[in-house]
Amino acid sequence: MDGHLENRLAPADFDLPRGGAYSGHVDILGKPVRIDISAAALRALTRNRHPVMVEMELYFSCLIRKQVYFSELTEPRPESRDSSRILPGLYATFRAVTTSHCRIEDPGAKPPVEAMPIREPHRFVPDWLTIDHRRSGWKGEYGFSRYL
Repeated sequence: MDGHLENRLAPADFDLPRGGAYSGHVDILGKPVRIDISAAALRALTRNRHPVMVEMELYFSCLIRKQVYFSELTEPRPESRDSSRILPGLYATFRAVTTSHCRIEDPGAKPPVEAMPIREPHRFVPDWLTIDHRRSGWKGEYGFSRYL
């Protein structure tokens, strides 16, 4: 059996209140984060061949940008302090990044990023994450209930 399939979400893995959506909490870097997953996203997870990683990125440069990336994990998921399992086949992680320089005159350019050294990373972890899936693919948004 393919080791990746063991990490797949099966409909029996959770109860689906409120029309098939999921709401819960997960600890990311020691902070509880509210997770809301649409019914469409749960259905997409059950169809996925590989587990999905949701990466929340807080990008510091000239401006601050919030971004959510989705990727399929093609290797078995090792246990990590940097990522958390939300449901079978669905993981989340957070990282704050920065660039070594700011170039406003070239907004299309993507300078290399580096992890931002943060003493208390849990203070930057968002309070909530929403996950959805549409024809165009995975959609995610995160935010804060308070000021940093």
